[in-house]
Amino acid sequence: MNYSQKNPTVAFRLEKKFFDKLLRKAEKKKITNSEYSREIITKFLNEELIENNQTEYDKLKLEKLKEEIRYLKIKNDFAETFDQPLSNSARRIIKPELVHNKNSVLVEGGFHQSPYDASSKRFQCVDCGILITWDSFDSYLTQIPEYKKHILNKHNRELTAIEKDVLDNLKYEGKSK
Repeated sequence: MNYSQKNPTVAFRLEKKFFDKLLRKAEKKKITNSEYSREIITKFLNEELIENNQTEYDKLKLEKLKEEIRYLKIKNDFAETFDQPLSNSARRIIKPELVHNKNSVLVEGGFHQSPYDASSKRFQCVDCGILITWDSFDSYLTQIPEYKKHILNKHNRELTAIEKDVLDNLKYEGKSK
């Protein structure tokens, strides 16, 4: 078997814009455009290149939607059975993905959500979901230490950085809703 039979040549034509793009990419790699073309074709034939990224993306998107539907079914079934929403800790166990919003802050160990809801002027424990509300300024003053005790006694942990920051900067804005 001679060299031409062992390594046959391939010839094809490209549009000018694709040829120019091929030349630029080959120059970046400091090889000829023929060598660069050979690399691409070899990778394609070895199935190292994905033919259509859109189909792979669609498969992943469909899988994500199925998981989202499964999570919502669990959440709705719980609400119908027990006449109350799923607690925050149960939601984190079932769906461990964290939602990053304007109340989330990156601290050591990951993202943590703020326990204070400014729209309803109340605290909600991020671990168990218990609500801490107040009717007056006096009850507000007693509820802040109650929240700290709750975290320490019920969950056996110190306040996170965001919880400390919220408690330090919180001001009485009226009755909780």
